[in-house]
Amino acid sequence: MSRAKISPDTILETASGSQRTTPSLREEPGLSGPYATTPVTERDPQTRAEVVRLIEAARQIRPLLRERQQETEENGRFAPDVNDYFVENGFYKMLMPKLFGGLEIGIANFFTVISEVARGCPSTAWCLSLSCAHSLTLGSYWDAEAQHEIFGEHGYMTAPASGNPMGAKAERVEGGIRLSGKWRYCSGAPYSTHFFPTVIVPASDTEPEYRAWAVVSREDYTVLDDWGAVIGMRGSGSNGIEMQDVFVPDHRICAETWTTDIDGPTVGFELHGNPMYSGVFFGFAEGEVASVSVGLGYAACDEYERIIRTTKAPFSASNSLRADNDDWRRVLGMSMSRIDAASATLIRNGDLYEEFGRQVAAGEAPFDASRSMRLNNSHFVVEELVWEAVQEMIRTAGTTASMDGQRLQRYFRDIWATMSRADQFQFFAAPAVGYHFDGTAFSEGA
Repeated sequence: MSRAKISPDTILETASGSQRTTPSLREEPGLSGPYATTPVTERDPQTRAEVVRLIEAARQIRPLLRERQQETEENGRFAPDVNDYFVENGFYKMLMPKLFGGLEIGIANFFTVISEVARGCPSTAWCLSLSCAHSLTLGSYWDAEAQHEIFGEHGYMTAPASGNPMGAKAERVEGGIRLSGKWRYCSGAPYSTHFFPTVIVPASDTEPEYRAWAVVSREDYTVLDDWGAVIGMRGSGSNGIEMQDVFVPDHRICAETWTTDIDGPTVGFELHGNPMYSGVFFGFAEGEVASVSVGLGYAACDEYERIIRTTKAPFSASNSLRADNDDWRRVLGMSMSRIDAASATLIRNGDLYEEFGRQVAAGEAPFDASRSMRLNNSHFVVEELVWEAVQEMIRTAGTTASMDGQRLQRYFRDIWATMSRADQFQFFAAPAVGYHFDGTAFSEGA
């Protein structure tokens, strides 16, 4: 694949070897759809300009991402020149603090940009989202020494995380730990600059065993060739990662005390003064996936629109197009409404995350487990709305649309893979309530 710089005027070489110019977004029905995703409502002029620029960059590359969907699936990752495009246009810096040259665009804006990328290729957006989003994690919970060191290594950071260790072992040594093991489902691994493995730090003479996240640099781990044999999101770069006897210094290890609740300002807020860095992990993390799902939903609407505008309605005496009949227009209209509702919920969740961060930093209210889990579960509802919409579209699009290689079939497989992960809505719903049915509060670990 050519590594030539991607731009609207570049002649791009496709996987088949043919050449073509990047098409206009309005060149054919359903290529972009006549309906925009969530408009930018950012009030800060500088941030707004950055978000508008990122959205335009996502829309410019959309035709190429769609053209390469099959290739991306087959390779298990997007192509190197797409990664170059993301680097050059600052996509990996969206949640990175300004102190280190990042854009710090905010949670809701991040969700919006990821959705625009997903409208071109959900697998590509998944790989992008679940790697660059950990700039927020690092910027929120690690101390200044670690942030200066890690953000400064490449000028940006793309780092998958994994809580799925396979025989991982940490050994305490002077100044840190020595870490070995394998981790599964490390989305974003192929182009990563760092890796965030979950580790169990052994007890010492002065402190008990505890669960933590570590940060490991790219030269210290191996990305395994073990991704792609799944039903959907085959191009998401969710490879395994392996390392052997790697030294991780203490300042790169962060005790996992911020996943469900915090009761005061984080290290990140003290360092950056921005409430987006004073949130709780579970209030944000599922939003990385939900934002991909929203873009996937709009992509499915685009494809469904193309299908009904270009195919004949069955059982029609007038031999009319599907788009000329209320039955298919109704499906498209209902599906778009579900995706619009999902998008609006997602953006509202981003705003709430930052408001809860502001409140806990100001000492007004804790960012407790009920708040974080309600946001988490709301992200799951976003995904369910997309799932419902895509099911209805593929059911009514005709048999051809569900054949191998067809986009709508791919989107259906992708949302199915999203909905069938180990992370499931029903496993997280109860903690959001915050009490037992007898009215007593949950105890720790309940």
